[in-house]
Amino acid sequence: MTVKMGHFERIKYLMITFNILISLSGCLLLAAPFLLLLHPIGLSHVLSVHTMIFAGTICFTALCGVLLILGILGSVAAFLESRCLLIFFFFVILLVFVVELGAGISAFLFRFQLTREYFDDDLINYYTGDNVTGSYSSNSNSIMISFECCGVSGPKDFSRTLHFVILNPLHEVPEACCKRRKATPDGDIYNLKECISGNIDLIHNKGCFDLISSQVEIYLYVIGALSIWILIMKILVMIFAIWLYQRV
Repeated sequence: MTVKMGHFERIKYLMITFNILISLSGCLLLAAPFLLLLHPIGLSHVLSVHTMIFAGTICFTALCGVLLILGILGSVAAFLESRCLLIFFFFVILLVFVVELGAGISAFLFRFQLTREYFDDDLINYYTGDNVTGSYSSNSNSIMISFECCGVSGPKDFSRTLHFVILNPLHEVPEACCKRRKATPDGDIYNLKECISGNIDLIHNKGCFDLISSQVEIYLYVIGALSIWILIMKILVMIFAIWLYQRV
């Protein structure tokens, strides 16, 4: 009897510990979107440049909030040794586990679509130019100004951008590609007329894809590692929850 109680107590506190870790991990993951939004260079515009990326960010943020709540629920269920709470917690975390696993697989598969060609097609089909109200064009302009880059691969991208060419027949590149004294939308352009006419000395010649992908990559690796760690902890707490449920 003493051995059984010893095992029970150890599993109980292990479950509480892992649930606290799940809550803390949820908080860390929840911080990732806010760090991007507060990024000094302007990575926040990357989240809004495409509907799928924005929707994925919203779903990711919601899942992080659920993790925080689940960790608290699991800790309370184990501490109170409640059969009802333990079985409820098990089914809820199982459902979240399946959803998160499916979302992770979808994100991994979608990752292969986020190529240079993918963003190049969006630029060609949706970009219209400067001083526009469309979300895609305005976010693209903000990215080019903040990162001091031009197009996806470089300034030549705009010669193939149909809407931009039609609306701006005298412009080789948009104003967002021009070099400024300060990398902000209200920063003074050195020579606007010469820049939009195609003077390469006054245009940012680097494409945005390489500059952005190198900075976003570190965030993706950290999020991926934390997500795998959380999935492992979820499997463990599900096992602990069933074990405790059978012995309460």
